Amino acid sequence: MKIGVIGCGALSHELAANLDKVLPGKFQFAGFLARTASKAEAMASEYGGEAFTDIEAMLAVKPDYIVEMAGVPAVKAYGQRVLQAGISLIVVSIGALADKALLAELEQTALANNSKMYVVNGAVGGFDVLQTIALMNQAKGWQYKKAEIENIKAPGSINGAPYLEGRELSETEEELVFTGNVQEAIAGFPKNVNVAVSSSLAAEADNYEVIIKSVPGLTENKHIIRVDNGMVRAEIGIYSQPDPANPKSSTSTAWSVIALLKNLVAPVVYY
Repeated sequence: MKIGVIGCGALSHELAANLDKVLPGKFQFAGFLARTASKAEAMASEYGGEAFTDIEAMLAVKPDYIVEMAGVPAVKAYGQRVLQAGISLIVVSIGALADKALLAELEQTALANNSKMYVVNGAVGGFDVLQTIALMNQAKGWQYKKAEIENIKAPGSINGAPYLEGRELSETEEELVFTGNVQEAIAGFPKNVNVAVSSSLAAEADNYEVIIKSVPGLTENKHIIRVDNGMVRAEIGIYSQPDPANPKSSTSTAWSVIALLKNLVAPVVYY
């Protein structure tokens, strides 16, 4: 199967460097798309496929799947067009889907064109459990007693977020940086809380709360998902090292794409 990749950053390199190591002979790269031609050319030279700066050129080579790894604007710019072409889209920048109108538009486009949009776990996990509880709620008419995600990171992983308006977080004191809903969180921290959007969608929780804390000296990112519907209570903790090439992200995000691709071709699927 042929894979197209939108974006040529650290996560794209992690995906491209390891896909054939763990799934040998299952996939080949159709090409890489970037706004800067030299970046796409460098990726194509190292990992195979063609270099693109235009989505139509990438669609013309008919990849089986296109993986988006270029940020929220890329989902908005290219998502619908990929699905319209009958090509399934794997979304990494899940923060874009906090826009409910965009999400509905992408869903309808996928239905109309026999394509699919896959939302990966990214830096967290447990979407199978969250979906199970969400279906229980739907069938039984239950409501969440609690639905939240707590993100705990070092100050340097949060600094620069629009919400902070230029303020630098303390390097000596722990700080509760933010509490609020998913839409407010992704607007204020567009590079930090994709996991809040994805887990809230998996849980189908309208009242999902996002908590962001800064802990000086912390060497790992902590994401703790908590849901409780009265019958099932789940707490899912994921602790991962920041990506050395991009401290605002986790290397495991690229590996969650590889895990999805494995499930798409495997005779036995672990959901």
